Amino acid sequence: MSWTDVGDAMHDAFFRTPVIVQLATGDTRRLCSAAEAAIFMMEKWPEEHGTSYRYALQACTGSLSNAGDVENARRAFLEAAKEAGIDVQRVQSDGDAPSLRSVEQPKSSYIADEKRRDRGHREEQEDFLARFLARETGITEAQARDLIEMVGSDRASLLREARILKAQH
Repeated sequence: MSWTDVGDAMHDAFFRTPVIVQLATGDTRRLCSAAEAAIFMMEKWPEEHGTSYRYALQACTGSLSNAGDVENARRAFLEAAKEAGIDVQRVQSDGDAPSLRSVEQPKSSYIADEKRRDRGHREEQEDFLARFLARETGITEAQARDLIEMVGSDRASLLREARILKAQH
């Protein structure tokens, strides 16, 4: 599996149409991005991991440089969910997806919304990276967050430093 720099890989990785899945507990989860889908796959997926699962996880964590890549990751997730028997609710076609910007929305409000979305996107990236590092290397998420703050978002450097940290403890 290719693990690229999350800053590049997750740029604008929000799904045009969110995916709503039902958990075994009956609760639902709304997945709005490739990172959320990947985290869901790592934390909530049934024990059996089929071919579609591996492909979807790679698609959701790989290089997502344009809207087509993000949509392919979404489709791969949906296929893996189908293979795993996970109930997906209210999946709309792309044509039914609402526009990201309302025509009536004032420009200043739109800019504020963009800043909030960017801040949320960065937080989502850091959350994904921290969980990824913790799972891959056995360090705690708190340690992973400290590493991200010190090293930045280069995955190769983070993995190297996390492995060194784990070996020291």
